[in-house]
Amino acid sequence: MAPKFQFSSLLLLLLLSCFFVLPTKADDTPTAAHDAQAIPVEKIKKALSDSNYLTMSMTLELALSNLIPTHEFFNNKDIKTLTIFCPSDKAFMSPNFKYAGPPLTLLRYHVALAKLDREVLETSQLHWSKVDTLLPGHPLVVTSVNGHGSINGVKISHWNLYNDGHVIVHGVEDFFDPAFQTIWFPQYDGGVSIENDRSYATAFISKAFDLLLEQNYGSDLMLTIVLSAAGILVLWFVKFFCDCVAQYI
Repeated sequence: MAPKFQFSSLLLLLLLSCFFVLPTKADDTPTAAHDAQAIPVEKIKKALSDSNYLTMSMTLELALSNLIPTHEFFNNKDIKTLTIFCPSDKAFMSPNFKYAGPPLTLLRYHVALAKLDREVLETSQLHWSKVDTLLPGHPLVVTSVNGHGSINGVKISHWNLYNDGHVIVHGVEDFFDPAFQTIWFPQYDGGVSIENDRSYATAFISKAFDLLLEQNYGSDLMLTIVLSAAGILVLWFVKFFCDCVAQYI
């Protein structure tokens, strides 16, 4: 009987040890590690709320988990940091903002796939650079000039509303308009850097925006005048080019 009792006791201990070890192994699975690295929605929400970005705080609370593909972000070795640009409450009340709530596509245009901290954006390091976003085919353009940080001509009004090294959140005065890049920097659609585009039209546009932003970002009227002048020059340049080509056809 003794050998049988010892064998039964040993078998019972073995089963119990397996029972307690299995949960520990489950915690080490990729799923558990992924959950530990999830986008900190609550922390970002609180940081925005504390800084009076109340509308974006509520918006991101509902949309942030769907906005950022967490598994793609943390498993992509090329993307180490995301930068989110949050419009102020005033931007939501602007007559130009015609949505009951910002659509997901517009929110994705405000998430840059790069580390854009204050030290970088307040220098000329990224001046007129293209920055990819979560909205495929619609990059942002860094328009910072003379120590004033701005994206797509929109001033960055509050730095580091949240920053944990993986997600950076800045406050901006208004929503970014994708048409800014599409109309004024179409060369970025094809991946051509601005340094390689030597057209007089591009040079004029760049200089015009520089002058505008240097004047404390100018007034809406001045912006309209500059953009209109740039548009006229672009159309003239295209017409002149087409006329020259037509002469040799």
